[in-house]
Amino acid sequence: MNVNNWMCRLVLLIGPLLITGVQADQSVAEYVGSDKCQACHKQQNRVYINSKHGRVFTYNPRTQIEARGCESCHGPGSNHVRVAGELDYTGPLYIRNFKHKNDMDEVVGTCMACHQGGMRMHWRSSEHAMAGVGCTGCHKIHSTEKTNTMEVCFGCHKTERAKLQRSIHMPIREGKITCMDCHNPHGGIGPSLLKTASVNETCYQCHQDKRGPHIFEHPPVQDSCVNCHDPHGSNYVRLLKKKPPYLCQQCHVVQFHPSDLYEGADLRDAGVKQLRGKACLNCHSRIHGSNHPSGARFQR
Repeated sequence: MNVNNWMCRLVLLIGPLLITGVQADQSVAEYVGSDKCQACHKQQNRVYINSKHGRVFTYNPRTQIEARGCESCHGPGSNHVRVAGELDYTGPLYIRNFKHKNDMDEVVGTCMACHQGGMRMHWRSSEHAMAGVGCTGCHKIHSTEKTNTMEVCFGCHKTERAKLQRSIHMPIREGKITCMDCHNPHGGIGPSLLKTASVNETCYQCHQDKRGPHIFEHPPVQDSCVNCHDPHGSNYVRLLKKKPPYLCQQCHVVQFHPSDLYEGADLRDAGVKQLRGKACLNCHSRIHGSNHPSGARFQR
């Protein structure tokens, strides 16, 4: 490496420090109080002071961390104040919502200093955390604006948004439930950020009549409700993935009686009856399970 290249690299490394006057060791930074922050950041403070964080930290701090106000999240501000006014300098305590994992860990760690445990105890192993989504990806820390939870989720989950526009859907559009009635965005013990350990346990919170136990149980039902139903929306009755008998015939073909769709002259009779109404469910009405002694084929 020649001398010119070496000098260029040295300037790139130490140049920013020479320009701003920031010492390499940031551990000497001290807390200066929120008044120093508000002296420059007037617009941000007008919004912050009316937010939940602002009201608690300013008027009713519960811990020593909260009593530090702005610096409880942004860190001690003495170095920031020292170099305030420098051109294009954001300071050593400016937290951004970067997409890189290391920066996300810093933001999440700041929030978790207060917001840990409870519904957030599984955050580290959640799909959101592993995908690099941080707290500020969903939450507006300084804002007083109330955002619709559904709109926040659908900012990323476009497929689920589209499914809710189908003719049969969960009553999320009507405001009767929200995404968080089933999912915990901060991490759950079940798949897909579910609040419970399994899909069925989540569904049974409302559909308790399907829980059982039953004398005669339908294996795909006991395995998972989503084997037959699409919980976010469907164009078929009762959120079914397909219309009967096509749904049933994914597993049941020529069992006990001919189950293939009829064709030709027979279509006018048996075939039309098979497609009409609930098809297989016209007879097998207890498809989730039966407690009747004669219900082995879910007919009672």
